[in-house]
Amino acid sequence: MEFYKHHGYVYGAGLFGKFIRRSKVNTLPEYFGKRFNSKRLRKLASITLIIAVIAYLLSAIQGVSTLISTITGLDYKWAVLIAWASFTIFTVYSGSKGVLITDTIMFLVFLTGALVAVPFIVSHAGGWNEAISSLANSTTNPGIISWTNNLSYMYPTGIQNLIWAIVYGIVWAIVVMISPWQTSRYLMAKDEHTVMRSSIWASIGVVTVTTILYFTAAFIYKINPNLTDSSTAMIWAAMNSMPTIIGVILLTGILSAGISSASTFLSLIGSSLTNDIITKYQDTSVKKKLLVSRIGMCIVSLIVLCLAFFNPQQIFWIMYFGGTVIASSWGIVAIVSIWSKKISESGAFWGMLLGFLGCVIPKAYSALKGITLPIYLDPFFIGVVLSALGIIIGSIVKRATKENQEFVEELHVRPASEIDIKADKKTHNLTWVYATFSIALGLFFVFSYAIPYLKSI
Repeated sequence: MEFYKHHGYVYGAGLFGKFIRRSKVNTLPEYFGKRFNSKRLRKLASITLIIAVIAYLLSAIQGVSTLISTITGLDYKWAVLIAWASFTIFTVYSGSKGVLITDTIMFLVFLTGALVAVPFIVSHAGGWNEAISSLANSTTNPGIISWTNNLSYMYPTGIQNLIWAIVYGIVWAIVVMISPWQTSRYLMAKDEHTVMRSSIWASIGVVTVTTILYFTAAFIYKINPNLTDSSTAMIWAAMNSMPTIIGVILLTGILSAGISSASTFLSLIGSSLTNDIITKYQDTSVKKKLLVSRIGMCIVSLIVLCLAFFNPQQIFWIMYFGGTVIASSWGIVAIVSIWSKKISESGAFWGMLLGFLGCVIPKAYSALKGITLPIYLDPFFIGVVLSALGIIIGSIVKRATKENQEFVEELHVRPASEIDIKADKKTHNLTWVYATFSIALGLFFVFSYAIPYLKSI
């Protein structure tokens, strides 16, 4: 899954991000509205954005609240209230630039915490090879590190679990390609070279952290197989498997990552509300627009607070719901809007709407019924298929206008301000760094996972 996921940053920058910059918009819904000269598409994009981001915000507040509750012993609902107040007050007063700066700082804190903590967890697990061997033959959680996964956890066959992992790797690649929070970074970047270079470093950083955390989570289970709540595994390790100072750094990193994510999501909601939905304030003063944005963020944060109080703690699955909504409703429309002149306003609108409904309705049905749909009926598949049909049929019924086609042509003209031979060479050289990293990652999995695992079974 990570193979597809982490490449999404690079694909997103090259196939989508630099072109979005050229459209000179403030938000992704505004891009859709400008690209197809459509107010209804802009509002639809904004509504789907808010729904998806609320899901992400809910998962973030649950994660932070779980950490606070576990460390302090406070009741979970009090922890929710503290977490909510922290990121709401911070976001309302800092604005997008403040969120971006703290986002970067918090990521570095989290990365540092994860890197310094891993050696202690590995050591406590008996060493790398010993942990791999033990987990490969686990009887309490069989398949925990196999390609099939634990067959009693998700799907009953290894092939279905593998398909799920590949599918959601692609989902996540699409999410990091065209998600609203990633797009906001494209728009705020200094130039197109910054977009491309930062995507490479982001990909390297994210895949390094996630690879470490996935193995670490399994090693924690080896140390304490009695852990029943997977969301508290890293917290337990910080408090029981490493020196106090290292544990504090790790917990600070986890808390930072949670609040950072929550502030980013809430900031996006505020921007979209004032920029794309409540458009009557477009020509008013900046001060008035800021007031409307802050009121909107407070209202949405209160909705999320209520959901966090009454919704079960399902951090992982809520986050994946938000990702699937983005990928299903926006994925094809966003990429095709850059690379095809044939998609029309009608095709884009129905592609986005059907993709959204095709994902959300099956998700809601399976959640309410408490069932797991067959892998071939995964809401992502349904949403993507319906989105593609909506684009094709809508674009046939109502053809793209000449204005829409000319807009695409303009997007593919590189601005004179972006032409710099030295900068081009520097960006090109960085791709070799990325290629080297990818090869090193593959070798790591072969020699540190595949071979030790095969020797153990």
